Amino acid sequence: MARLERAMTPGCLTVLVVLTVVLGAVLGASWYWSRHTDEANAERRRQAQLRLDDRLRRTEDETIRALGEEGSADPDALTAVVHQHTRAPVISYDASRHALRARVAERAEYESRTLFGISQGVIDRCLEYTYTPARGRGWTSTTSVLTYDSCGPAVSIAGAARTVGRRVAALEAAELNDAGVRRALAPYHRFLTVSVVTRTGSAVRVSVVVTEETARQCYRITRDGSRVSSVPAQTCRG
Repeated sequence: MARLERAMTPGCLTVLVVLTVVLGAVLGASWYWSRHTDEANAERRRQAQLRLDDRLRRTEDETIRALGEEGSADPDALTAVVHQHTRAPVISYDASRHALRARVAERAEYESRTLFGISQGVIDRCLEYTYTPARGRGWTSTTSVLTYDSCGPAVSIAGAARTVGRRVAALEAAELNDAGVRRALAPYHRFLTVSVVTRTGSAVRVSVVVTEETARQCYRITRDGSRVSSVPAQTCRG
């Protein structure tokens, strides 16, 4: 038995050394892979951030240019211009300054790798654009970055406006009247008030007020044939 134990001791030590070396190699490789992956993920996030910043700058510049080219000073026309370029669901108008303030949530995605596979990294931002007339001609703008929770009501209002658009799009031709539209939108009375329903030729326009927490926005939903558009407005008239 003693001989057997003496014979096994070198073998056990050899196995132990091999296991230690293998474990060290695995841990070293894992550490290197993890560090390399973290650096690669950070670089992908940085590139996504740069792309987002560039997109936001272009949005701001394009909106300023479009406002300068807009021939009307009507707040609803200016609101439509801002919405077209920023896609902001909530746009307020300050009559004393002739200024428009648009709040919108923006997102950039990038690939993020982990030990368990590939996931989607996300950069979320809540932005508030403020557009005011410049001295002389044209417009100026400022952009504020808010806490993402500040965009919660705007995100909800955007969803509500899409719901209204889908409901109006689903109506039969015979239902495209005041009574039919109000009946179709009645289930959403908690956050939606129908103001006016008008028809001009083949086009039906529905003006609604969407309310979410502290935010309130008028929307004009227009259906012309199979086409439906949804645009924020300052006044809920026909």
